[in-house]
Amino acid sequence: MENKNQKIGLIIILSTVLFLAIIFIGITYAFFTANNPEGSTAQIISETGRMVINYDDGTDIIQPVTGIVPSNAIIVNKTFTLTGSNTTVGMKTGDGLPMPYKVGVQYTSTFSDDMMHYYIKEVERPANSNVTVNYVITPETGNKNQTVPGNDTYKGYTHGTFKNGSKYTEMVTGEFPASLNDQTITFNLIIQFPDNNENQDSEKGKTFNGKVVVNYEPSFANDSWAEIAAAVKEKPTAYAVGSEKEVEIGGKSYTVRVANNTTPAECSGTDFSQTACGFVVEFADIVENRQMNSTGTNVGGWSGSEMRTYANGAFFNNLPEDLRNAIIETKVVSGHGNTTGETNFPSTDKIYLLSAHEVWEDGTSNQVSSKDTAYNQTRQLDYYENLGVTTSNYSGAIKKNNGSTSLWWLRAASSNLTGTFLRISVSGDWSDSSANNTYGFAPAFRIG
Repeated sequence: MENKNQKIGLIIILSTVLFLAIIFIGITYAFFTANNPEGSTAQIISETGRMVINYDDGTDIIQPVTGIVPSNAIIVNKTFTLTGSNTTVGMKTGDGLPMPYKVGVQYTSTFSDDMMHYYIKEVERPANSNVTVNYVITPETGNKNQTVPGNDTYKGYTHGTFKNGSKYTEMVTGEFPASLNDQTITFNLIIQFPDNNENQDSEKGKTFNGKVVVNYEPSFANDSWAEIAAAVKEKPTAYAVGSEKEVEIGGKSYTVRVANNTTPAECSGTDFSQTACGFVVEFADIVENRQMNSTGTNVGGWSGSEMRTYANGAFFNNLPEDLRNAIIETKVVSGHGNTTGETNFPSTDKIYLLSAHEVWEDGTSNQVSSKDTAYNQTRQLDYYENLGVTTSNYSGAIKKNNGSTSLWWLRAASSNLTGTFLRISVSGDWSDSSANNTYGFAPAFRIG
């Protein structure tokens, strides 16, 4: 009987430990995964915490700044309060895990770099508040506790500047401790356009607008193309490979995805195509069906094809303006067919089709490298590399047209023939076909 009771007790202890372990594992995940919603009082809720943001002027929006002149005038003065309820707390204050937060400004500025200045500081903290505050010191200024020009009584603990473009600037980070009571802290943000004692006439007519953002995380699905371009210039891996976004073209929605976000050393090689280097976005499925050429020829390769003319002309011009503004020109190297005197073709494009190597690595059979003369002048895109796509394992290369698997074109001319280009089959394998056949158009482009 004693042994039986001991076994039951042991089971109860083990079950309790397992239950507590599961709870602990659960609360070690990120507290917040979404940006704060707009409004005079907004809240972010997760399974382990809740944070309320109250804006004294009734909104998180920084009203558009226009028609100002260089001076000591304060053009933006926002006060806002964060209230955190850390629900990981146990039976007493100090149990649980700290709840992180970060505060910044997401903005669009046509002013030149460093013309617009900000100052932020903590202005109110209740006696029972143990919220930690870490001010982000910008590398451009490195200033702390600097007096605001023309306002000797105001010292912003962090002083920094805004850049030209659509960007996010982080200003403060910290933590709400696990506590039985809500914790609050209040910040004040000031923005100025100071006189730098130089001719600033070039800033006439410039604009600045944005919003205060709490717990900002880049979102490829939700960020604007201008924000995406700014983010990847500062951090190419800001958006994960495979992340998707909807694009509307001609009243119809299409899905694009991040196909690449790295630039390995091979990208700096002589005559190396940049089509799989940096931040590459591809259409996840087929946009439309088209011919590579109206006749069965691959003479001139991708560079001389009617498809390339269409891609960088009518198709590009039909894209949303904000997307067109974010797309950069790309050095494209493509292979040639079996025409005497032809070599690999360089071109500069904004829209391009993928090549064989950008989709597949050679497998143990049916190697595609023997059919694409530019195979070694590019690399496999991160997306297809992550899926392990090879000429022996190719289901990851499948694309669909209106829900059904379909063939789609590559930009590589078949090296042993004069009238065909490589294509991807409905199973994801490769083959070639006459240039005047009609197959899927699924292009790519780079943001930078």
